[in-house]
Order: sequence, then C-alpha cells, then structure tokens
Amino acid sequence: MGLFRRKDPLESRARALKARLADLESQIQQLNQNGAEPPDTPPTVHELKPGDEPLPPRPSRPLSEQPLGTSEPENETLWQWFSRRFRKPPISSNPRMVNFLAAGSIQGLRPLRYERRVARNRFLAFTVLLVLVLIGLFWTLLQQ
Repeated sequence: MGLFRRKDPLESRARALKARLADLESQIQQLNQNGAEPPDTPPTVHELKPGDEPLPPRPSRPLSEQPLGTSEPENETLWQWFSRRFRKPPISSNPRMVNFLAAGSIQGLRPLRYERRVARNRFLAFTVLLVLVLIGLFWTLLQQ
C-alpha cells in the first residue's frame, strides 16, 4: 500500500534541510582543520567629505525640535491646492480592495464616501465652469 501514499511535503523539506545542515557542518569542520586564518587587514578609513564636494547645509532647526515623522511645511500655491482637490484617485480592479475602501478599513487610504464626494465636487466645479463659458459665448454673440 506504499504506492498510493502521499509524500508529506514537510518531511521531505525537513530531510532536505537536515542534509544541507550536515553538508555545511562538514564544510565548517574542513575549514577548521585547515587552520588557515584570514589575514588581519587594517580597517580602511572612510572620508566624510570625499574630494572637493561641499558638505550639505545644516537644518534650520535641530531635529529634536521637529515632531517625529514630519518635515518642514512647504508653501503650497493656489494651483497646487486646487489641483490636489480635483485629482483623480487611482482605480483598482480588485473587488476585495473596493470593499476595503468602501468600509474604510485600510489605514492610509481614503474611504469610498470621501472619493465619491471628491468626484461630485469635481463634476459640479466643471459643470459650473462649462455653464459660465457658455453664458460668456452667448453674451458675446448677443452683443454683436
């Protein structure tokens, strides 16, 4: 009945690891028997400033005064603020990921209700912009 018995993958892996361990131990013993110790080389000295490159400037404030995980705030232009508000979020084709996003259970990712609100605001902003452009076109046509 040994023909139809399945081989246990854990036992075969354990046998392979034991054989590898025995091989490594024999190599260690051979190296110890040779007695060839590696020559002691003096440690190399590393230059902090290689060549004529200037050192980077020191930070304006000590790092101990900055809260952990933060950097100096950058001044954001109006265009950067506006484009960040209407940026298209990345699209996921994974249905489980969509469920996680809808539930808001993944830390660091925005929940789906927030993404819907961003999409709605983007639609309303572009609709208002289109209506204003159309009103401007009709106004100029009526003036002529």
